[in-house]
Formats: sequence, structure tokens, C-alpha cells
Amino acid sequence: MHDAKGRPLKAGDTVLIPATITELGAGEDYCNVSAKSIYGRRPDKANETFNAINTGVMLRANDGDELPKDFSKAE
Repeated sequence: MHDAKGRPLKAGDTVLIPATITELGAGEDYCNVSAKSIYGRRPDKANETFNAINTGVMLRANDGDELPKDFSKAE
């Protein structure tokens, strides 16, 4: 198994999934999004869609945003 750049993947690797938010949903106790992957899958290059992902598990990665070097803890 390999990532989008062809690098081997193994259990325990930390990965990021570049995606664009397509829908926002909020309730009193939650904030969720739906997102569409930026990179297409193999072999057909179709984009994956993820639904009802809680915003607390993601980091915004717009141009200029600083991302942590250590993903073991949120900062």
C-alpha cells in the first residue's frame, strides 16, 4: 500500500487527507462537516466523500496556516 505520492504505508503511520469542506452542520452539542478528497483514488481518480466528520478531529490547512510537528497532541 502506498500514499498519493507513492510512499509505502504501514500500520502506525500518521496520515493527512487533504479535503475540501462541502457542507457544514452544527447542533447544540456538535459541529460536523462533509468533505471531498482533493486527491483522486486509484485506479479511477474519483474523489472520496466523507460525511459527518466532527470538526474536533481536524486541523485547518489553508495556505499560511501553521501545522503542528507533533500530531500526538492538539495545540
